[in-house]
Amino acid sequence: MDQKTFENKAEQLNKKMPEYCPITYSMSIIGSKWKIPILWKLILDDGQHYNHLKRMVGGITNTMLTKSLRELENDGLIVRHSDGTVPPSVTYHLTSLGKDLVYTMEELFDWGQKLHAAHEE
Repeated sequence: MDQKTFENKAEQLNKKMPEYCPITYSMSIIGSKWKIPILWKLILDDGQHYNHLKRMVGGITNTMLTKSLRELENDGLIVRHSDGTVPPSVTYHLTSLGKDLVYTMEELFDWGQKLHAAHEE
């Protein structure tokens, strides 16, 4: 992005800025170490069981996975679905609010690839 385009975009954002910072607010919801990887895995393959999510995310403890899933559920990004069977069968699904993140995650993905390539040079 050239400097003029950047300055115009920054000016537009500054004019739209409410009293609180929407970026800071968003990051308070999804910015922990594990929430983005959990959301990314659900974007790639929605409707996952707890143990499958744990394997897919890798390196996360049971405590952190449980805490992150509860917080994402409380914030309305995922929903926990229980089949009511014995033994319990629970799956996690993105809500429509969680699915809205697909565009942001795609942009982060693309930016991450560009950043990685720049560091490889």
